[in-house]
Amino acid sequence: MPVINRYKLVLQITSENMKHMKKTTITLLNAMLAAVFLFGCTKDKGNYNYKELNIPTITADLEKVDRNVFITADSIDLNQNDSLKVKLKVSQAMGTASDFDYQWLVIQYVASNPNPSSYIIGNAPELITKVIIPPNLYRLVVKLTDKITGVAHFKHFALNVSAAPWGNEGWVVLQDQAIDGTADISVITTRDGSLKGKVYDNVYSLFNHHKLPKGTYKVNIINHATATRAQKVSFFYPNGGLEVRNTDFADSAKAESWFFVAPNAMNFQLNGSAGGSSSGWEYLINNNQISYRQVSATSLKIPPIYFNPPFLGSFTLSPFVINSANSDSYFTLYDKNSRCFFLYRIETSAFVPILPDVPNQHFLKYTGSPADLHPTTGSGFDLNNMKHDLIYAENAQPMTSSNGYWNCFFKNDNRDSTFLVQFQRSTAYTNNFKTGRYFLKEANCPGINSATLFAVPTFLPLPGGAFYYVNKNTIYTCNVKNLATSTAKAGLTFPVGTVIKVMKTFNSGYAAVNIPSTEGRVLMVATDETASGGGNTVYFFKLNSTGDIMGSPSNPADQYTGFEKITDVVFKKGLGR
Repeated sequence: MPVINRYKLVLQITSENMKHMKKTTITLLNAMLAAVFLFGCTKDKGNYNYKELNIPTITADLEKVDRNVFITADSIDLNQNDSLKVKLKVSQAMGTASDFDYQWLVIQYVASNPNPSSYIIGNAPELITKVIIPPNLYRLVVKLTDKITGVAHFKHFALNVSAAPWGNEGWVVLQDQAIDGTADISVITTRDGSLKGKVYDNVYSLFNHHKLPKGTYKVNIINHATATRAQKVSFFYPNGGLEVRNTDFADSAKAESWFFVAPNAMNFQLNGSAGGSSSGWEYLINNNQISYRQVSATSLKIPPIYFNPPFLGSFTLSPFVINSANSDSYFTLYDKNSRCFFLYRIETSAFVPILPDVPNQHFLKYTGSPADLHPTTGSGFDLNNMKHDLIYAENAQPMTSSNGYWNCFFKNDNRDSTFLVQFQRSTAYTNNFKTGRYFLKEANCPGINSATLFAVPTFLPLPGGAFYYVNKNTIYTCNVKNLATSTAKAGLTFPVGTVIKVMKTFNSGYAAVNIPSTEGRVLMVATDETASGGGNTVYFFKLNSTGDIMGSPSNPADQYTGFEKITDVVFKKGLGR
């Protein structure tokens, strides 16, 4: 615009008309300035070229996409490893779709989630790709850049990527292969047997094109904090271990890469996590020593996450860790050589209470009376001197319970006496337990001294409650009562020669808000019935309000057959719940 000359107006006014003339002066000035401005613009007419802003309207062409994938015009739902095709409709006042450059991106849906490592997935007007990113909720974004003006326009779609059908919720069944002794897994896509699931066989080898190593003996599922939508699936085999992708069981990492410096010997016994906090702790017991690592939403974005070197001391650990979701950095552990408990806090790398590492002295001296510790007439126990071998431990309440009860089973050296010790897991113990120990007499609990498996329901009132144990081809239900008065009865009897391989109650691992109504109320049993002409079977039995097993082997709540030799079974929850 031209420069506006300055004008000086001289107005002579009298004091009587000052107010009136002030208003008139302002109005006159405004009019003169507007006129000069318009005059300048008129002189410059034709000196500039203008292009109308090209604002396209971008939508999915729903006639050219899979409507089973497009839930709405802006929402896409499909499984990992599925193919995705998106064709656009671009409407605009000027030009055509060819007037733009295209870029397709997949980015985080919420700030707390990581972006995929490869987030640019296409550069053509039509997207045709295979979705290989991990299951989660993402944004699919297409960027259209006008080739003439360089102006960019964006269209967003909500993209929900689900696990493969066998990589979501279900029971993972580990089996030895009859032909060459290797191992593989099947997945039963049921939660608790109330709805019939589908069985996907040999899913590990189908995806990886090779079997699990010979002697694979354990499958582990670790659920990290719900908001992270993270889960660790791993297998143990002689002298090693293997982690797989939790959505489809694709090979991920061998055990050697779990450590900054790999241990000389790998005899993995237990891998777990309470999984309750946003910065949860994962533990691994190898050769009766414990290592641990911290897993959080941040650390999961920048793997690898190494286990610390083993925590060494005066102890040799039993392969059990007593923990709960409300404080997952405290581990209650058992020294099987000195036969005593101790409490260890990972965050500070210290015993609780802070005492020297002396066997049988990790807690203050027992303050109960000698009568409380009598082998058969007392119900107390001394954490410093448990006197027997810990053979099994399991939580007796959902892991979402604050300071939940645990059941610990002990046997003496002669294996002619069995004890249940029941106490609440805590972050500090006063060593004065006068109740909680139960003597399980063989006369009242048939076969208890030679029991091979234990399982615990998580819905009965505590202390007390009930538990299940296996002796040969029979599963017994034991009702826990004071002192030596606990009684057991046969709950399930399978054909003679049956080997009961696995027995577990349904403990889902879901967050408190998502815990199923059947939590702890279903018993899963895996059997080898080949001696009686049957096969390898997975059963589900309902438990009634008092803990009794409903049904029979010929009339279960649900069953699945056709497996090879079963070695382990574990429930795998769906992500994000």
